[in-house]
Amino acid sequence: MPYRSTQPRPVSHPLSRQEGLRLLGNVTFGRLVFISRALPGIRLVSHVMDGEDVLVGLPEDCAVVSLLSQVAPVVYEADALDTATRHGWSIVLTGRAGLVESDEEIARALRLLRPWPGEEIGVVVRIHPELVTGTRIDDGP
Repeated sequence: MPYRSTQPRPVSHPLSRQEGLRLLGNVTFGRLVFISRALPGIRLVSHVMDGEDVLVGLPEDCAVVSLLSQVAPVVYEADALDTATRHGWSIVLTGRAGLVESDEEIARALRLLRPWPGEEIGVVVRIHPELVTGTRIDDGP
């Protein structure tokens, strides 16, 4: 006989673009997904929001930097999940990314970004979202 929990069953709700972008501003890291040599790559990165755009900090010698020397399609994913309750949210942003070249914008981003331990941010990437999808999981109404 299957176990039946007396806890409310988590329910999934789609999120609007605005809510997804707002939630991205509540976390400082996510996953940058890109294509390199016809294969998908994923890199855990720090980010900050700049309006609707996502600014990502990368080390200068990172392999993905050369791919983004010209505007390229990427996917960015971030989430906040509680493994005990299975509540939280996940946002997937699809858009175009390119290197930030303005010294002023780079300096501002470097003040806000928190690099990973042992890494130095040498390059800032701007992702302009074209599609934002997301899901919130909670106990429902």
